[in-house]
Amino acid sequence: MKKKDLMVILSIAVVAILVFVGVRVFTEEKTNEVGIVYLNNQEVLKFDMNEDYIYEFDGAYGHMKLEVKDEKWRIFEEECPTHICSKMGFVGKDDLVPIVCIPNNITVTTVELK
Repeated sequence: MKKKDLMVILSIAVVAILVFVGVRVFTEEKTNEVGIVYLNNQEVLKFDMNEDYIYEFDGAYGHMKLEVKDEKWRIFEEECPTHICSKMGFVGKDDLVPIVCIPNNITVTTVELK
């Protein structure tokens, strides 16, 4: 292998690494989103999706608990006759369906801060 061939291969490798790193850095999503709990279409709780925590709040029917873990969240305890919202399990910002509890009139979704 000639010295010129080695230089060409090394140059191509360096350019490929720089392109790979550049694409990863500049395409990384940097959103300013937060989770919001609405009661009767009014905000009652705002939460950081990146911070693991358990929140408690009251819905129209009774008391509820929201667990945030690993950038996902779920209702895991609620006073409600159907318990459908807790059966939904964990959802995250990329999921298309928000958590909705009709008896408690609660919606848990995300919004982008301006």
